[in-house]
Amino acid sequence: MKHKVIRQSKINSISKIQNEEKKNAYILLDTNSMKLIPVDKRMLNIGSKLDFKLFSIEKKTHMSLFLQADSIIDKEQKQKLKYIEQVYTLESEKDKYNNFLETHIQDIIKEKNLTLDEKTDIIYEASTDLTKELYSNPDALKNANLSENIITPILETVLSSQDTISSYIKIIEYDYYTHTHSLNVSIYALCLGAELKLDKNKLTSLGRSALLHDIGKSKIDPKIVNKNGMLSDEEYEIMKKHPSYGYELVNSYNILDEDILDGIKHHHEKIDGRGYPDHLSHKQIGLFPRIISICDVFDALTTQRSYKKAMHSYDALTLMKTSMSAHFDTKFLNTFIKMLHP
Repeated sequence: MKHKVIRQSKINSISKIQNEEKKNAYILLDTNSMKLIPVDKRMLNIGSKLDFKLFSIEKKTHMSLFLQADSIIDKEQKQKLKYIEQVYTLESEKDKYNNFLETHIQDIIKEKNLTLDEKTDIIYEASTDLTKELYSNPDALKNANLSENIITPILETVLSSQDTISSYIKIIEYDYYTHTHSLNVSIYALCLGAELKLDKNKLTSLGRSALLHDIGKSKIDPKIVNKNGMLSDEEYEIMKKHPSYGYELVNSYNILDEDILDGIKHHHEKIDGRGYPDHLSHKQIGLFPRIISICDVFDALTTQRSYKKAMHSYDALTLMKTSMSAHFDTKFLNTFIKMLHP
């Protein structure tokens, strides 16, 4: 979810503007500069306890307090929410909201009144926020638990229906950011892992490894990571260090699962031995790197960046199957293609 920012003080004069991401936002002219972020009201179910304040905009002229912190959503409030376009909380309470998302995202799976498309949409939006939080604070030890809590509801949807990949493809974010790319790769990896008949524990580890596969980029100069254009040879050599940095960082979370660490460190290895950082080839490359590398490249090719257009999935898969065939496990790539284009 891309946050709309509101600066608030007198709660009266309000004007509509366009923010950098071409999304609508509202600014309340004020000196206190209190900021508000949007809350996904679909996550607010009867019985949910809120640790944060909830605000609404009425008639596009006034901001009002909808619920105080420590409130519990009841039937009347849930009904009122149906007629409110957007609700917000204070940016200063973002951690509380993220904790709420992390806790209640699991409940979406159990909602009997939601279709699969609705469930995947809500889960993807919440997971995007949580993954952004994970990547914005890469040294936090809580990332070990957070990565699993993000993956669990996605995996449950994958295991619940063969149509899950189609549902996620409809909503996957195609503007490139490290956190959205990592979330996308984890979704593709879980779907491919399920096609390969991995058990649930293995799938959970695979999803976490894919979600964290680019966490090492946090240790590289953002000017290189976010460069609009091709990297120089020197910059590319620096960028090639991110799998090793990621391995060290995740190891510091006390994640001892060697499969997770292997997927992070070796997701840029290639079957022909021309990858990095260890120039592994063929059977030297483990299961998780073989899966993640396919999902990583596919998402990169089909993602819009400032210096390149996103490729159509068919064109990306054709390129991977022909010019890049020596990079990937042929069996896994064929399974991935059939998964996306049954």
